[in-house]
Parts: sequence; C-alpha cells; structure tokens
Amino acid sequence: MIYCCESYLPNSGNPYLCGDSFEPADLVRMLDEAGIDAAMTIPAPEAPLPGWPQTNNETLKEAMDLYPSRILGCCHVDLHRGREAVEEFRRTVKDWGFKGLKLSVTPFDTADALARAAADLGVPVTIHTNGSTDLYPKIAELAKKYPALQVVMEHMGYRYHVDRAVEIVRQHPNLYMGTTVVAATEPVVVRKVIQAVGVERVLFGANTPWAIPYYGVAGIRRLGLGKADEALILSGNFRRIYRMG
Repeated sequence: MIYCCESYLPNSGNPYLCGDSFEPADLVRMLDEAGIDAAMTIPAPEAPLPGWPQTNNETLKEAMDLYPSRILGCCHVDLHRGREAVEEFRRTVKDWGFKGLKLSVTPFDTADALARAAADLGVPVTIHTNGSTDLYPKIAELAKKYPALQVVMEHMGYRYHVDRAVEIVRQHPNLYMGTTVVAATEPVVVRKVIQAVGVERVLFGANTPWAIPYYGVAGIRRLGLGKADEALILSGNFRRIYRMG
C-alpha cells in the first residue's frame, strides 16, 4: 500500500498539470496513476482565482464523503482568525473525522494554540519548509514544547536548508521529514536524509497536483532501499504516525 502525506484540493493551479480546474475525481485519478491508496488532502481556503471553485474544509469534507477511503482530511485554517481558527480545527477533527492539520508558524501565538490543540487531540501537523531560516527554530520550539505532537516537515527543507531540517529532526524525536516534491525531482536528497535521520523518520508525500505523484513514487523506488525500508516510507511510517491501525 502507498499513503501520501501531502496532496491538495487547490483553488488555482498550473494548467499544464491539472487543467483549468481541479475536482476530487481529478485528485483520485492522479493517485490511481501512481498506485497511491490514500492521500492526506489539504484545501486552499483563500479566495479562488476566476474559473476555479472555492475549496475549504467544508468542500474537503464533501470530497471525503465521495471518496472515503482515498481522501483523508487535513484541516487548513487562516491563523489570523485566532481562537476561531482553533475552534474550526477542533470541529473538523471531532465532527468530520479529519486526521491532520496544515500548520503555519505565523502568527506564532495562534500556531502555538493550534499545536497545543493538535497534541491534545492526538492529530499530527504538517508544516511547509522552504528557504526561510526563521522557520526552523520555531518548528523546534513547538516540537520541544509539545513532545506528544507529531510534526511532518514537508519538502525536507528543500532545496537550500536540508541540513538545517536534518539538524532539528535529530534533536527532536517527534519531528519527521516528508518527501513532497523532493522524491520526484532529486531522490538522491531523500537518500541523504534517510542516512542522516533513519528511515523511520521519513514519509512519502506527492504534493498533488503541483507535482506529478507517479514520479514521486518512482523516485522512492529508484533508490533501491530494499522492500522493508521502502514499505516504511511509502506506508508504514504514515500508518504509525496517523494511527491508521
């Protein structure tokens, strides 16, 4: 089996990859092409571009109802809404069965409140990592403050801060690395991360539809990790962290 830790129902996109709009059926089609059984799926709550449908936690719940075994809910809220954002997150987990939270670290007071709520609920969070050097100390602070919170660092700090991401993962046992985009573009980086932090700390992610999931899966398989380690990255670590049984 294959599980993806980060895919999207977007409200805008690259027409070369996903056309002029993107529906739940399009996501499932792309997952099928890659042999992915289910994907942690994130909505885009911002106002859509012309011609694109609005996507938010409510429309994500509708997609989950259409494809209950394929689309897994990952809540996305506007942190500038403060307490309302925290309450919306709690509702998506308790009432709708969402299994994750896409977390930004700005503003940090709301991020802290959401991290505390996620730890209380036993729900992992996923955080986008990129070239911002201010991001990594904040992730480390949340990981230290909430040791029960599982944090998946998407993109592994790719491309210029992989070493920085590896450093804080080594320091905090509740931090993990998601292979989103990296597996499809430079799988050798995934190998480097596995050697640095261990295969148990790495999860497969596709970043559908911004990247083509088929190539992400192929990138992992081209590493020649062996059946046991490959299975951990493609499914086992995900099932453990997200309590899939």
